[in-house]
Amino acid sequence: MIDEIKKMPKVTVGAYIVNKNGEILMMRSPKWGDRLLGPGGHIEYGETAVEAVKREVKEETGLDITDIELLTPVEVINSDEYTIRKDHFVCLDHKARLTDENQVINLDAREGLEYLWLMPEDIIKRDDIEKSTRGMIEKFFIKKNKHGLFHHACKKCEELEKQRDEYKSGWQRALADYKNLQREVEQRRGEWAQMSEAQILEEFLPVFENMKKAMTCDTDTLINADVADNADKRFENWKIGVEHIKKQFAEVLKQHGIEEIKTVGEKFDPALHEASGEEVADDKEVGEIVREVSGGYKMGGKTIRAARVIIAK
Repeated sequence: MIDEIKKMPKVTVGAYIVNKNGEILMMRSPKWGDRLLGPGGHIEYGETAVEAVKREVKEETGLDITDIELLTPVEVINSDEYTIRKDHFVCLDHKARLTDENQVINLDAREGLEYLWLMPEDIIKRDDIEKSTRGMIEKFFIKKNKHGLFHHACKKCEELEKQRDEYKSGWQRALADYKNLQREVEQRRGEWAQMSEAQILEEFLPVFENMKKAMTCDTDTLINADVADNADKRFENWKIGVEHIKKQFAEVLKQHGIEEIKTVGEKFDPALHEASGEEVADDKEVGEIVREVSGGYKMGGKTIRAARVIIAK
């Protein structure tokens, strides 16, 4: 019984969505050998064909459609273009419009690799269109010229079409070059960031090396006068070395545009300072900074960390 059901034709729906410019939405389907066709799929049990069209379009493209009009049923039997398996489809194709022209398309990657809005005349000229789709476009969307007494063939059509194809080919090449340039810039941007980080780290290495040397000093010898007579002199030399390291740090920061915010003796500025408290200071004006709790820094005139301070009250 199951094998017999599998052999039954499958009823599906398809949608030809037309925008305000008269263009039709085409999707490149991996299931159909990367050929272009409209969105669509199976009708689920209990839903009408119109409901199925709306659901399939929403699932595959994220679009809402309206003015849904049945065109004609189309049979597709064991098509070589359908890459999943041999199958028999009875497709109820519909014409529809967008409920809102500003909607954003969000393709389901399983159903469509890319989408194109194409004029019917351009669709039938392509060689990557699914066969039954081409037939439907020719039958329902191409305006047939009625040759009459006053009909004249366009004398320059062939020349104009050639020019159009040349312009289009040039535009496609330019677009491909632009995309390649975008990828190259993104790649180089990452390389530049890594180079910048390496340069900054290299500038800090001498400071780090001097800090390590300072930390190898025998601090017991420095602070215990009973151990050595020249302890005060050693401590003073160690202090000078640490002061040198501090200047090195400040110089590296300055090279990268980082400036320390002035605090003690300055007037409190909420753009530069953060008040951590107040205290009485007879020799200071109200709002003048008495003490610095933690340093602040700015870069390019912008505060990157406010200085925490105590102000006079």
